[in-house]
Amino acid sequence: MLVTMASIVSKYTPVGDISVVALSLILLLLLSQTYVSKAGNFRLLIGMLASMIVAALSEVQYELMISSGQTSGGSKTAIYSLRILHNVALCVLMFLYICYLHDPLWISRTVRKRFNIGCHSALVLGMAADIFLTVTHTGFYIDAAGKTHRGSNLFTFIYILYAATGFYLIIRYHNRIIKPIFRGLLGVNAFAVFITLLQFFHEQTAFTSVCYFMPLLGIVFLFHSNPFDTETGAVSDSYFYQEAGKYIEKNDPLMILSCTMTGFTKHIKENPDLKFEFYAFFRQNVKKGVLYRFPNERFVLTVNPKSLSDSNFVVEKMLSDFDKGYKRFGLDYRITILETTRAINDAHDYMRLIEFVEDSMPINTSHIVTEKDIEGYFDSRYILGQLEDIAKNHDLSDDRVLLYCQPVFNLSTKRYDTAEALMRLNLKKTGLVFPDKFIPLAEQYGLIHPLSMIILNKTCRAIKELNENGCGMKRISVNISSLDLHCDSFCKEVRDIITENGIPYGMIAVEITESRYDKDFDLMKRRILELQRMGIKLYLDDFGTGYSNFERIMELPFDIIKFDRSMLIESTKNHTSEYMVSTFADMFNKLGYSVLFEGVENETDEESCIRMKAGYLQGYKYSRPIPSSQLISFLEEAILPSAAT
Repeated sequence: MLVTMASIVSKYTPVGDISVVALSLILLLLLSQTYVSKAGNFRLLIGMLASMIVAALSEVQYELMISSGQTSGGSKTAIYSLRILHNVALCVLMFLYICYLHDPLWISRTVRKRFNIGCHSALVLGMAADIFLTVTHTGFYIDAAGKTHRGSNLFTFIYILYAATGFYLIIRYHNRIIKPIFRGLLGVNAFAVFITLLQFFHEQTAFTSVCYFMPLLGIVFLFHSNPFDTETGAVSDSYFYQEAGKYIEKNDPLMILSCTMTGFTKHIKENPDLKFEFYAFFRQNVKKGVLYRFPNERFVLTVNPKSLSDSNFVVEKMLSDFDKGYKRFGLDYRITILETTRAINDAHDYMRLIEFVEDSMPINTSHIVTEKDIEGYFDSRYILGQLEDIAKNHDLSDDRVLLYCQPVFNLSTKRYDTAEALMRLNLKKTGLVFPDKFIPLAEQYGLIHPLSMIILNKTCRAIKELNENGCGMKRISVNISSLDLHCDSFCKEVRDIITENGIPYGMIAVEITESRYDKDFDLMKRRILELQRMGIKLYLDDFGTGYSNFERIMELPFDIIKFDRSMLIESTKNHTSEYMVSTFADMFNKLGYSVLFEGVENETDEESCIRMKAGYLQGYKYSRPIPSSQLISFLEEAILPSAAT
């Protein structure tokens, strides 16, 4: 067999080198034009391909010069120079290859420094020794007659040294990379060495460049076009849906553990200790599962529970080990645990379920998904479908959107002469749905604006009916989302709806919550000024919660400042708190704003608000939100509170 192969490759042929050059150029083109991963050591890969092209072209040139008899005079010098260039390019390639392995193998800086010193020393000594062998005619040289003598080639031994270093690193630190990458690296390097040795024994060089090219090809596939995240050893999230789909199709159980960690991507790059802690945690706990990395700093682990003797014990141990890591590094997290169920037959739904559960989870907690969670998720998906249908229909009188009103007591007039419009949904499968169940969904999926316009239209109709019955209602306020303000046609739609219902603009008020973002504030200011020019009244909602900037409030022409219930609760803690809240209210009154306190639930709350110079009171003490159809009877039958006397 060896004899046959020797006869086939008894002469140098440029096919191997030219093929490598062509493949390297194609790879460079593809890497520059496609969406392969360009993270990590991508520049090292480009450097290796460039070195490969230089090495292959230089070998083609000097071998062809030798075979064509151009071995005298200046040609002899060119051959020597091209041969040295070829060998140096290959050494540089091998050096870059080892450097490339440093990151995925998590090689320490000390080891890297030693390697760099050793490689540079070997290259310099190798070049010096090769020149010495040429001069002494014991290595490669061309005699006076122009005949070429190969002799000893020290660069072969340098190659062996590099190859041995690569094998040592891959095998020594194999536990720091996932098995598929380890097997891929080991296999491709072993095959390249095998071909190199085969050439060496038959005194051939035709496939040298091919042997060096093989590990490069392995890097492209393993680190730049594979589903693995080499930083953490996790698989791309796209493969989760494929693998989970297989389990679902076969009705096989699959345990899914999801963990989101705030700031993980940044900290693992900056903190080597976190990287090693992460590696140690998954090495100890993830032996029979697959780890996936999702966007937004989410990791998902899937495990076949049949492969575990006691899945509950394994989960408890993982949570215990994770808690130790949390105490050390302090990255905020949420962990969700569930097992596949026949009620869910789409892998994407499992991720949506996890996100749904996480929305109601406190930070730094873990939660095992229950049947109640799954029911809540399906209700949420049903509500979302209904919201999408409501938005699609563009029906301002949609029966699924209900108008509720909460009367507001005016301390000046001693009457209920204003109210706040509130929204409910009435759906076939779920019945009455409260805002906390659908408003976040509507805002998340960009469906809030149609709801706002529907409730505005129904509020205008209710005001018209109140006017026709002589109820003396001054105005009803409508809550507007900051997302509504981003709609270019917002003010025009508001104007058209009020005009079509034939009511005065001043009988509508708009409640807006202040934004912390400059861009949103500038937009809010433009919209508010346009609404004010129409004659619409303006409320600043939820003062005292989240973000309140007095300078910005002064820039906006609000009529009423609504103090959140949290301010009322704060005022009851001690005299200092009451003084601060009272001072805020007094300041707004002196500046020409009216003050409305929300969340008044009893006489004690009422008395506190009166002491703090409130102008309006709203809360369960006076009325819960009621259907708009009951507002007329409420106003006719209302028993005035003690504050009216």
